[in-house]
Amino acid sequence: MKKNYIASDSAVIAAIMAISLLISGIFTAVSSEKHIEESLVRLHILANSDSELDQQLKLRVRDAVLASSDELFEPYSSSEEAEEALSGQLDKIKAIADSTLAENGCDDRTVCEITSMDIDRREYGEYTVPAGRYTALRITIGEGKGHNWWCVMYPPLCVPCAGVDMTDEEIMEKYGGELTDEDIELLTEEGYKPRLYIAELIGGLLEK
Repeated sequence: MKKNYIASDSAVIAAIMAISLLISGIFTAVSSEKHIEESLVRLHILANSDSELDQQLKLRVRDAVLASSDELFEPYSSSEEAEEALSGQLDKIKAIADSTLAENGCDDRTVCEITSMDIDRREYGEYTVPAGRYTALRITIGEGKGHNWWCVMYPPLCVPCAGVDMTDEEIMEKYGGELTDEDIELLTEEGYKPRLYIAELIGGLLEK
């Protein structure tokens, strides 16, 4: 019987250690998730409607804005620096978007702004960005009632959409800014996705 007690105690200790490691991992993920929210600037483009033409125009506006990536995607050192720089270029971004619409025979105009908004969890290539409240450059075309297009403006994971020959890893290495190794690991490692999901749930509860 004594041996059974020892075996039972060992099982309990092992279970406690496993639970402790899981809890530690989850709360590490929650902390990293909040840091990721503060370290990214997103891009959000809203189409005028869901008509085939308006959806095509949305993508043409996207391509035109991203084609200016050499000027818009500087190697900023922080999300605050990126936000400040983009805020100073809103008129230019609007001019690019509006002229693209006009060139395609569309009378709609855009509203370009830097805003804070809730964004669902999304995948970009090898990266999974957690749900949360992010700073975003939002471009609304016309009435903005159509399906939208999302990306990460800083670090510029949108850049490959503009035909720039850079891998996601190269982009993160060059423009990663304030993202830590732990943040990037959380964004990329398959094993972190379950913890990321739980972290999102806990993060949402903590904010209520």
